[in-house]
Amino acid sequence: MTPPKRLLIILARNPLKGRVKTRLARDIGDEQALKAYRILLKHSIRTAVQSCVDTALFHSEPSPPPAEFIPQGSKTYCQEGKDLGERINNAFITGFTQGYQHIVLIGSDCLDIRPSHIKRAFALLDTHDAVLGPSLDGGFYLIGLKTPVPELFLHRTWSHEKVLDETIARLEAINLHFALIDKLTDIDTADTLQASRLWAPISIIIPTYNEQETIEATLQHLTKLTTDHVGTELLIADASTDNTATIASRFPNVTIIRSAKGRARQMNCGASHARGKLLYFLHADTLPPPDFMQHIRHAVTNGARAGCFQMRFDAREPLLEIYGWFTRFPLPVCRGGDQSLFITRELFDTIGGYNEDMLLMEDYDIVSRIEQVTPVHVLAAAVTTSARKFLRNGTLELQLHFAALHLKRALGATQEDLADYYRIHIKT
Repeated sequence: MTPPKRLLIILARNPLKGRVKTRLARDIGDEQALKAYRILLKHSIRTAVQSCVDTALFHSEPSPPPAEFIPQGSKTYCQEGKDLGERINNAFITGFTQGYQHIVLIGSDCLDIRPSHIKRAFALLDTHDAVLGPSLDGGFYLIGLKTPVPELFLHRTWSHEKVLDETIARLEAINLHFALIDKLTDIDTADTLQASRLWAPISIIIPTYNEQETIEATLQHLTKLTTDHVGTELLIADASTDNTATIASRFPNVTIIRSAKGRARQMNCGASHARGKLLYFLHADTLPPPDFMQHIRHAVTNGARAGCFQMRFDAREPLLEIYGWFTRFPLPVCRGGDQSLFITRELFDTIGGYNEDMLLMEDYDIVSRIEQVTPVHVLAAAVTTSARKFLRNGTLELQLHFAALHLKRALGATQEDLADYYRIHIKT
């Protein structure tokens, strides 16, 4: 017996600013709403490709979207119809007219849809007239048919919480045998976005002073890791006299803020411009792990108000590996700015941010003040930081100088004394 000819339809809007996710845009702005939609549409496309069936993309504008938003090998059509129902119905008719016998249609709003959902829907069409994928908002993210059924789509209203119920009632009225698959979430509102893994309202703040050799690689790394998240921002608090700002300005997702020199001042300056509820302070020569935002979100969800990562160096040397190994322990002497620091905006404001009187060891100071309020959680993953300072000064020698600075601070040395010691003994 010849298997039925199958088609997967993606009904999508062209990804244009101000034309997509308009309800969502009212809360997060057109730019972030467009970013969310682009991510969702690409997810739908990846799902279609991995489902290994013929695919057709029905786009909303006269011209197709850019190639990155079209499944490879897919046919493209412009949607036709005055409302959503007519556009869905006409898409199905187009597919059936071309000889397809089982057709599944999805939108581009569901981040949880997987190829398994598509395959399950097609399998159910072998024994049912229709299949529906219910969404938590009362609509559906998927519908499958094996014959045109205009009664399901025409002369009705859309975008309300009874869409699924009305669709089922229409199926029952015409005696069509249907099945339901998993209930998933469509991302249409701020609430559904913020409950999803897309949402990461993290402000990444990088203080820079003459980092033209490192900043490009760091920003490339961060851009890649934040591409599939909404609400994240990259802020450079720059006090450089070299080309750091020029290099950073090549990244459209980066905001550059001119700041007075001094790491504490620069990080406070970056924080003053940040919009996120979470602040993440990162050195320019340190790369967070690939899933760093998931680690931070998980920690905060479970009650953490501040924390850092473990650390490893980008050079394989026994002493450096030992130094990195000790950063897993929650001891003040094992903390350092190279491990990066995440902190809720509320807590940062409560403790007064970084102490701008600190010329050195501002990271130890803020950690000690945080721990007077709440623990600083050490996450299981590790950042990778440059070993350049150790290689320049000697791995054992530099660690001994750091120990001397800790001792001098404990004995009451002034910031000026510590800065003088640093300037005399440590090559930068």
